[in-house]
Amino acid sequence: MTALRRVRLVLLDDGAPGTLVTAWFPLDIADAAPRLSLPGPIAEGTTHYVRRETGRAPCEGVDVTKVRLATDEEAQLLELRPPAAVAVVLHIAYDQEHRPLVCEEGVTPSHVFEETETYSMR
Repeated sequence: MTALRRVRLVLLDDGAPGTLVTAWFPLDIADAAPRLSLPGPIAEGTTHYVRRETGRAPCEGVDVTKVRLATDEEAQLLELRPPAAVAVVLHIAYDQEHRPLVCEEGVTPSHVFEETETYSMR
């Protein structure tokens, strides 16, 4: 095994499925932060927990967003009727030494996905 895989379904305020998140943590992170291997949410949040356990904090993130059809498993977990479009955000967080902390893939139904960008127009 080269990474620890953690899967969670994030629910919307009304209890409906919002995003299916699969995170992969390098083994050195997983070894230093053993609660990552347990099911269920981490109350303080994964980022704070990893920082506290490893001393490594995210300094840079890279996000890649694309749109595709949900797989059969994704459609079932997100309660979608195939064929269903989903937005997929691949997020990689790096620490101060540009070592990866986590790679996450978030799969969100198209009717839920929204992205807002703020930028200068000077």
